[in-house]
Amino acid sequence: MYLSRVTLADAPSARAELIKSMHKGVYGYHQLLWRLFTQQSERSFLFRHEQSDGRLVPQGEPVFYVLSREQPDNAEQLFQVESRPFLPQLKSGDQLGFQVRVNPTVCRNGKRHDVLMDAQQKWLYQEAQSLALPTEGTKKNLKHRLLDMATDEDIQRWNTVIENGRYCDELEARLGRSSALELALKTISERALLTWWKQRSQQIGIQCSDDAVQADGYLQHHIKGKGTGAMFSSINLSGSLIVDKPETFIESLARGVGRSKAFGCGLMLIRRI
Repeated sequence: MYLSRVTLADAPSARAELIKSMHKGVYGYHQLLWRLFTQQSERSFLFRHEQSDGRLVPQGEPVFYVLSREQPDNAEQLFQVESRPFLPQLKSGDQLGFQVRVNPTVCRNGKRHDVLMDAQQKWLYQEAQSLALPTEGTKKNLKHRLLDMATDEDIQRWNTVIENGRYCDELEARLGRSSALELALKTISERALLTWWKQRSQQIGIQCSDDAVQADGYLQHHIKGKGTGAMFSSINLSGSLIVDKPETFIESLARGVGRSKAFGCGLMLIRRI
C-alpha cells in the first residue's frame, strides 16, 4: 500500500479542475483524485480531505491524504504528490494514536440511520411518552413539546443524564431547560457513538476504551444528484488504540472503516505513541 499527501499543482488547469469538483458536491473530490488512478476500473483508494493551515499550500486550500494499493500516477500533473510505502509492522498489544473520519450508521427495518440522530430521536420519543405527550412529528416538534411541558422533576432527570457524560462540568452553572435538553441530547448521541465505535473496534481488530476517544466535527452533507434529502453524516474520531488482531487490523486499514468511503470517510491515520 501507499500513503500519499496530495495537493493541487500551482497551475490554472488544476484550479479549473478543483472548481469543477466543488460544483459536484462531496463526491467531486473522489472523482478528482481518481485522476491519479486512471488504470483502475473501480475505486480502490481511500482519502481524507483537510483544509490547509497555510504551511503546505495557501490557507484554506485542500490537502488530501490518500491510501491506495497502487502508487498514484500524476501523469496529468494536476497535483503535487508525496507518496511513501505504507507497510505497518504491527503486533498484538501495540499502542497507536489514530485519526479517522467515519459515517456512523445503524440499520433498522432495512434502512440506514445516522447513529447520533437516531439515538436522539429515540430518547426524545421516550421522554415524550413519559410525559404523556404526542410522539409523532419531527425532532424539532418533540423538543418544543418537552420544553413546554417538562416539570422541574423532568429537568432533573435530564441533568442526571448529563451528570453521567462528558458535559457534567456544565452543570456547575444553573442550566435553563433549553440548555439542559440540548446537553442531554449531546450526551445521548455521544454515548450512542461510543457504543457504535466499540462494536466497530472489535470488528477491525483493535481495543479502544471510551476515555481514549475524542469526537468532533460532526457534519451532515447533502449529496448532489441523489434526489431531495439525500445526505450522509460524518464525524472525526481521534485518540489511542491497542492492536488486538494485527492481520485483521491491517486489512481493515486497507479496506477502510465504515461506510461512505467515496465521500472521504474511512481512512484511518495511525502513529506510534
